[in-house]
Amino acid sequence: MKQNLFSPFTYILAAGLILPGQLVDAQGFSGFFKGDSRKVLSAEQLSSQEGSANSLLAKAQQYEQSGKRRQARDTYGRIVKSYPRTDAAAEAQFKVAQIRESEGEGRKAFEEYQELMTTYRNSPNFNTALERQFAIAEALRGDTKKGFLGIGVAIQPSKLIEMYESISKNGPHTDYAPRALLSVGQIRKKLGEKEVAIKAFQSVVDEYATSQYATEAQYEIYQIRGIKAEESNSPNQDRAQMEAGLDFVNQNPEDQRAQEIKSDMQQIEERSIEKLFTTGEYYEKMNKPESARIYYREVVKNPNTPFFARAQERLAAIDSSTTSVSSRTRFMGSKPSKKDKLEMRTSDDEVIPLPSDN
Repeated sequence: MKQNLFSPFTYILAAGLILPGQLVDAQGFSGFFKGDSRKVLSAEQLSSQEGSANSLLAKAQQYEQSGKRRQARDTYGRIVKSYPRTDAAAEAQFKVAQIRESEGEGRKAFEEYQELMTTYRNSPNFNTALERQFAIAEALRGDTKKGFLGIGVAIQPSKLIEMYESISKNGPHTDYAPRALLSVGQIRKKLGEKEVAIKAFQSVVDEYATSQYATEAQYEIYQIRGIKAEESNSPNQDRAQMEAGLDFVNQNPEDQRAQEIKSDMQQIEERSIEKLFTTGEYYEKMNKPESARIYYREVVKNPNTPFFARAQERLAAIDSSTTSVSSRTRFMGSKPSKKDKLEMRTSDDEVIPLPSDN
């Protein structure tokens, strides 16, 4: 039997369906047989596809009205896949997302809404899709159910953050953007990621300064700064909290929390002075009187604190001590010796040496 030397591809070439020099890749060759939905359509072709898509759309709507959600969803999906350039496809994509959400598949619904907003930005359902995305994210955030087999959580914080960040990008000029970024900051705060949380809140303050959400973000920054200050031995953290508090008060003088912050200022200042005094005691116990003197001098600059008199006493004691001249020359003024530099770090303003928080 004589072997056929011509492949099906050869016959296609011979028929002039594909010209030499116009070979296509596997995906393109498959598209040759199935039709490439991404190619530019003529007005006649688009009109024909609109008609076919509308017929399927009517069929899907009938399924949905009769309670056959699975058949409706599959039919809507066929429209999106087969006729993506049509107006019916945008409507079908929205309906797929709605059905997913009605079936309790929040995460899949979120992704379907995202597909709508990415592919069909001119859809009349765009704003509704954005609203539903935010509602889904909020519901997932408040979901206390356990994950698979009762292990873990319903959704990982990283995935939830990703969802909120998508929302902020989808609608940067809507209220949902600052609300989403505020939620990102709150999740980061709950995770203990203080610096990253502050950045998220600061983005709300910077980008949406006139919104009510900027006020909430500023207060969150003040609170996180307070947590960092309480955990730190450095008075610089107290200074950062005071600055955050003053920012809130100056920009939101009528807010009830402004009075709360004002009343906290004295307490924050006293905490900062206490840290300075405690650090002075630390250096004095370490037989570093000149280092201790720097801290005590900072304390006596604030006469209205409980540590003023005690700092004066310690300065007088150091001045009257019999510390040798050689030990005094190890540390003159505000510059520590090389050995001192190994034992302590410097504050942000490079003025006062501070012990490590560890």
